[in-house]
Amino acid sequence: MSVKDIVGRHFSAHAETDVLSGRVRLGLFVAGVVAVLFAPVAQMIHPFWMDLVTHMFIFALFALSLDFVFGYAGLLSFGHAAMFGAGGYAAALLIQNVTSSALLVLPAAVIIGAIVAAIIGWLSVSARGIYFAMLTLAFAQLFYTIAFNDIPAMLLGVDAVTNGDNGLVGITSLTLFGMDTGSLMSYYYLALVILAGMLALVTRLANSPFGRVLQAIRENEDRVAFIGYNVDRYKIVAFTISGAMAGLAGGLWVPFNSTATTSMLHWTTSGELIVMTLLGGMGTLWGPIAGAFLVVFLEDSLSAIGNWEIYLGIVYIVIVIFAPRGLAGIFQTVRSNPHPKVLLSRVRSALVTYREKVFS
Repeated sequence: MSVKDIVGRHFSAHAETDVLSGRVRLGLFVAGVVAVLFAPVAQMIHPFWMDLVTHMFIFALFALSLDFVFGYAGLLSFGHAAMFGAGGYAAALLIQNVTSSALLVLPAAVIIGAIVAAIIGWLSVSARGIYFAMLTLAFAQLFYTIAFNDIPAMLLGVDAVTNGDNGLVGITSLTLFGMDTGSLMSYYYLALVILAGMLALVTRLANSPFGRVLQAIRENEDRVAFIGYNVDRYKIVAFTISGAMAGLAGGLWVPFNSTATTSMLHWTTSGELIVMTLLGGMGTLWGPIAGAFLVVFLEDSLSAIGNWEIYLGIVYIVIVIFAPRGLAGIFQTVRSNPHPKVLLSRVRSALVTYREKVFS
């Protein structure tokens, strides 16, 4: 019996090998069709909506990158801002100094994100749990400090590379096959196609033997190591793939936002990403995408209100209490038993559980 067979036998009851069910696939297909048809309608109503949804697409890709390594390998990373920012700065420097071609800029962002992730992963995977999370946070803050103080400029003896806290501004739009993607509609479709492609790729990876080993590592990495797998190597590869996607998201964000700033590398960016993943439902792939949509929408909608962070926090608390498995958990509950009485009983159960944990 092969090692793969052993992994499958030991962990088939725990690891979710069928990542996206038929209904979810159908729902994603319908959502994709709606997204394709949405742009012309939004353009006629108000360009703001197209801008907002493009913002959602980019951060959905960012959330997808974390879900792959957190939801499937069980690696909680507080350092994904490092890969996001590295990819963003790489894109900005290329656009300013070399080329604006998306066929060169975006792959470069992917490569830089993967390299940064490989380094952080290699230095961190020997730690577990909260210690791994703290190491990734430390490395991300190291990258933030390097960019904030523009240490590359000091080492190279030039005026500016990251331009410190001021960042790089006036980043022009990408070009694709000689066409400018500067219009909202062009960038909307570019971001949509990339998000759809990455979702398909990650779904394939999650359902592959590699993905099943990652899920087994999440459940019990000691047992996986005992039967012959190099657990650290799998973790590093998964973290590198995740970092490559985060770098791609950063490479998309900078031309869209026209700036590359140190805030991309800050720990709050990683924290926001974790919120998106948890609210959406980690380990589902589509859940964090929905979580990113929700967080971006709420931040934009509530930002006009004074002390809007308080109201946003209240929304998060309500979701955590009543839907601890996130939006994906709500969907699964409604799908399994949509009867109102059942749903009401689950709400009551959530309140009782919360009261017992907080006040006991």
